[in-house]
Amino acid sequence: MADYVEISPHDVRRSPFQARRTFDEGELGRLAASLREHGMLQPVVVREADGGYELVAGERRLRAAIAAGLDRIPALVRTEDDARSAALGLVENLQRRDLSPIEEAEGYRRAMQEFGWTQAELARRVGKSQPSVANKLRLLQLGEEIRALAQSGELGERHLRALLQVQGARRVELAKEAAAGGWTAREVEQRAKGISREMPRRVVRDVRIVLNALRTSIERLRAAGVAVEMDETEHDDGLEVRIRIWRR
Repeated sequence: MADYVEISPHDVRRSPFQARRTFDEGELGRLAASLREHGMLQPVVVREADGGYELVAGERRLRAAIAAGLDRIPALVRTEDDARSAALGLVENLQRRDLSPIEEAEGYRRAMQEFGWTQAELARRVGKSQPSVANKLRLLQLGEEIRALAQSGELGERHLRALLQVQGARRVELAKEAAAGGWTAREVEQRAKGISREMPRRVVRDVRIVLNALRTSIERLRAAGVAVEMDETEHDDGLEVRIRIWRR
């Protein structure tokens, strides 16, 4: 259940679970102009916190309302715990496709670290498949320079996935070349495949040997009281294994 109220936008603090990190200033300006003329038609969603409110969903509208100088805005006050609030914020952005691939991946990682969710649990909460979540999280293997190119819109998600095939400094070089040249994702994929073929690689003939060794190590760690889990994801060219050790 939610209560409909009118509140001051200055009484609402930003959610620490907000996945979106960048906002288009031009778009916010246009929305602010619309709010000044027509008012806010769709309420933001908040929850009570520390004598005020914490945003659950609607940060773009909240920012625009402050820019427009609105004294009061409509809001739905919901009773949500941290986990539910984080999930709702992620789902809103995912449904509106507001997030960049890197923002989405970082939002997934923060939620998993904060609440101890597995990939399967996170996928269920945001309405995605587990492989989809796993593939998005793989983008966090890319360095800061490449992430910055993605945030600026110079590289899309297909570009980023292709770059994962390349290791080391050559990956960053390829990313910069692609961004500067305005390459299509297909061009990056072809170049990345060519580079990966040149790289020496030891092929594991029987992956079960490696998996059994890893599983044994994980069980020993758990027996010692370490909070650890292992996720396995099948790919066309191999098996990806991610090991996560929780700090608390």
